[in-house]
Amino acid sequence: MKLMDQLLYFILPGEKKLKTVWEVEKDGKKNYLVGTAHFFPYHFRISLKKILRRSKRALFEGPLDPKSMEQVVAHGSQGKGSLEIYEALDSRTLREIRGKAGDLFGDSHPLLQFLPGGGKPPDPVQAHFQRLRPWLAFFNIWTSYLKTKGWNGSVDLEAFELSKKLGKEIHFLETIEEQIQVLEQIPMERMIRFLRKVDQWDEYSESYVRAFLRGSLASWMSGTSDFPSRCSPVIDERDRVFYRRMKPFVEQGESAVFLGAPHLYGVNRMLETDGYRVEQIQEIEE
Repeated sequence: MKLMDQLLYFILPGEKKLKTVWEVEKDGKKNYLVGTAHFFPYHFRISLKKILRRSKRALFEGPLDPKSMEQVVAHGSQGKGSLEIYEALDSRTLREIRGKAGDLFGDSHPLLQFLPGGGKPPDPVQAHFQRLRPWLAFFNIWTSYLKTKGWNGSVDLEAFELSKKLGKEIHFLETIEEQIQVLEQIPMERMIRFLRKVDQWDEYSESYVRAFLRGSLASWMSGTSDFPSRCSPVIDERDRVFYRRMKPFVEQGESAVFLGAPHLYGVNRMLETDGYRVEQIQEIEE
């Protein structure tokens, strides 16, 4: 590692070396396939800049602009809610979830108990599930929990912002409508099962970080198999969609493709089947 890089890693707070990077090459056309974490406690600005400086274009799963994110939240706030999840959780689990979710639930109208006629203050956890679709109710809780642990970064967003700053072509492999449709297919049973394991969340998230920082895709895949979105509609079916849509750009070369790390196993196999050399790299030279 160059001395300047060593100094930058030392100076920049929370900066780490990105090891979930694969070099993809065929017929002299070279690309980078990058496994991302949608939420993470560290930054990878040095590694991402090196990748993007060697690339003409950057490909992402789907739109990452604030307007698109607002569209996701608006859709997730419509419908009949997800009381089925709330009702499937026992009181101990619900208390633990509320305690793990930071200030998401807070104190729900503490003065209501002193109003004439008494009445029990509404349960903020119940209200949360009542007003949100299952996937948004779950991810709202999970991301709030991650924020309490200092997970304020996103590899996808960091790469997206750097791509704009460096003037790269930017392409999305899905529309926001397609992404919402995928979220709707996450089985409710998987969310309930993961919420019931609230006492294991700390161990789960810490193992996730260790595996990602090592760049150990096999460990990462086996260790995250219980997460609700690690299901066929989200992973296997989208692997094929991503591969089909990214292929014309990869054939041109000089493309940096940023996909959630779970997609790399399937996409790498498809690339190899099509004759590409796919090699994980530990250091990107300028």
